Amino acid sequence: MGLFNLFKKPTILQDDFFGALRFVDFKDASKNYFEGKGHFKPTDSNTEYLIQADKDGPTDNQKQFYVDLQSDFTKYIQKIKPLIEDEFRNWKEDFEIKDFNKEFELVCVTIPRLDNKPVIWDMAFKTVHDLNHQVTIDFIDNKPNGILIDG
Repeated sequence: MGLFNLFKKPTILQDDFFGALRFVDFKDASKNYFEGKGHFKPTDSNTEYLIQADKDGPTDNQKQFYVDLQSDFTKYIQKIKPLIEDEFRNWKEDFEIKDFNKEFELVCVTIPRLDNKPVIWDMAFKTVHDLNHQVTIDFIDNKPNGILIDG
């Protein structure tokens, strides 16, 4: 990489579904992704997305993944609540989520390459319980697989 490559203009793709996406390019093309921001219907707010894809942009299957995630979001919340509660109980013994939508805000979704099996992806939330940390839930296919509280 030459000095001038550090200052080259980022590649922006105007996707018909996701809107404006900035391409992040790596020498290892399997690590390439797009980043953008858009409306997430279940929370009626904007969220960021990282879409693992080649320079051609997101696939139709990835767009369907995002549609399905929005349709099934309530089911995912029910799956991840116990993980979050268990993790927070390491710091606060009686921790309980009373109203997920008021206590947690989705900030980012990773939309994976769907040709890789199993499908590994994540969702990240900020929370009123700790403004200095973000809660990331890792998934394998449709099952929560791990939690990271990072700040």
